[in-house]
Order: sequence, then C-alpha cells, then structure tokens
Amino acid sequence: MYPILLEFGFLKIFTYGLMVATGFLLAILFASSRAKEEELDSQKILDLCFYVMVSALIGARLLYVVVEYRYFLTDPLEVFKFWKGGLVFYGGLILGVLVSLWYLKHHRMPMWKTADLLAPSIALGQGIGRWGCLFAGCCYGKKTDVAWGITFTDHRSLAPLNISLHPTQ
Repeated sequence: MYPILLEFGFLKIFTYGLMVATGFLLAILFASSRAKEEELDSQKILDLCFYVMVSALIGARLLYVVVEYRYFLTDPLEVFKFWKGGLVFYGGLILGVLVSLWYLKHHRMPMWKTADLLAPSIALGQGIGRWGCLFAGCCYGKKTDVAWGITFTDHRSLAPLNISLHPTQ
C-alpha cells in the first residue's frame, strides 16, 4: 500500500517505522498516565518502558539475523543496518519480557499489578504497529476474491503486486 509515507530528497519516512514509533509512544504515555491511579511509581514505569522498548528492538533484530543468518554471513556489518528493515516480532517479545522480569525483580515492583497496568498499553502499541505492517505489505494472506481484499501496487511493497490478498492484520 504505502511502504514509504513521505520522501524529502534522500530522507524517507517509512510508514512501518513511523507506526511502530507512534505505537511505542502512545503505549508509554498511556501506561504512564495510568500508573498513579494504580498506585505505581510512574517514573519506574517510564524507565521500564524505555528498557522494554530498547530490548524489544534489539530482540526483534537479533531474531531476524538468526532467521536470515546466511544473508549476514556474506556481509556481517549489515546486522547493524536496522533502518533497512528486518525485525521479527517474537524476538522483541521474548527479549522484552525477559528484560521486564529482570527490571521488576531488580526494582521490587509487583509483577501482576504492573502487568495489569501495562497490558492495555501493549495492546494499543501492538495494534498501531500492525497498521504499519499492513502499509508496508509485510503481512498478508492468500489470494482472495472477497470484497475486503487488498491489492498492493507500490513496487516497494513487500507483498505480491496487483493481486487481491486477504489482509491478516
């Protein structure tokens, strides 16, 4: 659909990256705003969110590198060029959860109360990020004839072009 939202000369704003960043930001703001009413330290929640955000991006990249290791064997420096794409959600989830558990234990925060606080924020961030996937064309279903099928026409899209596909978001 729209893998690149805006281009200004050499500067490109990728829709996926913008949506993921927006999802993180809104999720963090939502969690922080709810922390006080849940009697949790909002500064600790903000710090936790920062650690999770960084670790999720690292974990997502690491799993992508593991899955596509043959590509990176030929040019190992490509591992660090995350702006070229290549993130796997599950890697981010795994490392983000592990870092969260460490943080909660280290700061003696109540795990389940914090999880209850963060769950809606995580859902919000994930939902917005999935819109980024849709725009980039990285997640799509089978060929379809249904009315809600999506046809990708931008040659920079990751989906097959000019075929009605079932959206999987």
